[in-house]
Amino acid sequence: MDYVSGPIILYSQDKIRMMDFLSDVFEFDVDPEQDLVTSGALNIKLVELHQDEKKGFHTTGVTFAFKLKNIDDIKEIVNKYNFFLYRKEDKTYSEEICNMDQPNEKSLSIKDIDGRVWQFDVETMQ
Repeated sequence: MDYVSGPIILYSQDKIRMMDFLSDVFEFDVDPEQDLVTSGALNIKLVELHQDEKKGFHTTGVTFAFKLKNIDDIKEIVNKYNFFLYRKEDKTYSEEICNMDQPNEKSLSIKDIDGRVWQFDVETMQ
């Protein structure tokens, strides 16, 4: 069988905020006309929920895991995340840092507005 994978479809309470989040914090490429977000081979299509589906919506069970080359990348993501929150403050939504290893900070998890976890781990040399 021969096939090509299409984009992963993610439902969101606010697709514009989600696009901004992925672009500003993780530097994903965004096509707002097609509602597509890409990073390398990862292709995501964002679909906004209907108004009656938004109340209390949180998705569970999906974690996006990424490998980073060094600890400085974690610090850069945290800085971009904090700047995103400062620039796009909105009490309606709650992105949050879930965990960060201390003191080496080799791992970072950020939960998006819909409850999905974006996990970043520094690859260790073996």
